[in-house]
Amino acid sequence: MIVRLDKEKQRTARHQLLNNVVYIISHEALKQMQRDGHTELSPVEVFLSARNFCDSILELPDIEEGLDDEMDDLEDETEVKDDYMLILTLVTVQLQAMSKRSVGIDFKKIIFRIFERLEGYEFLWPLIEQMTDKEDSRWLAGKKTGLLDYELQEIKIDGGGSEEIKQLFADMVECSDKMDKETIKGNLLFLNRYNIDHNHAYDKEVIALFDKFGIKSTTIIKPKEYVGTKIVDTEIQNVEAGGTGVIKGMKKD
Repeated sequence: MIVRLDKEKQRTARHQLLNNVVYIISHEALKQMQRDGHTELSPVEVFLSARNFCDSILELPDIEEGLDDEMDDLEDETEVKDDYMLILTLVTVQLQAMSKRSVGIDFKKIIFRIFERLEGYEFLWPLIEQMTDKEDSRWLAGKKTGLLDYELQEIKIDGGGSEEIKQLFADMVECSDKMDKETIKGNLLFLNRYNIDHNHAYDKEVIALFDKFGIKSTTIIKPKEYVGTKIVDTEIQNVEAGGTGVIKGMKKD
């Protein structure tokens, strides 16, 4: 049930989760738990372990009857006490997200039962608060582009170069079908700025993203046009599949 991945598989999984809201809101809190030495599991491993648990209980013929046994099995499998708490906390957040698009299951009752088992864990409520305190759209959009920045930093730390960054762009193209319009807009803005800041080394990859959403690739500013300019109030308009858009806001110094 608990997922453990090598570095390469973690990188692939992270890129695939860039469109998952629960992962986005939980990543920072889980990363801090890892930094503070409370767990050796990465945010991806905690998230995927929680998803495995959700899948297991949702396949039960009677969730209420089998839930305690599933939690016992998870506790037996975890080697660190806080791992059990972290995974089950993520389970409650994932179940809450599922409840918004599912019917016929009393998710609230399941979540409360899990909370009963976690009572007494000192990090439980601070972790919940950190993950759910600011779920307004602007904050969430910032978290999404923040994850892209985190991925680029991880590539640098791992000694990666342009090929790994191009792969990140390619992964964005692949997983963008599951993204909402605001996420696409924020990510395109971020990646376009990154490309400009790196002398248009990734024009091909940016154009592929823009073309996928019907944005004219000719609006990407070429290096010679970038000399002596700065970005002010950059905006993408009408970022939708089949639509058209422009990058604007370039201003001469």
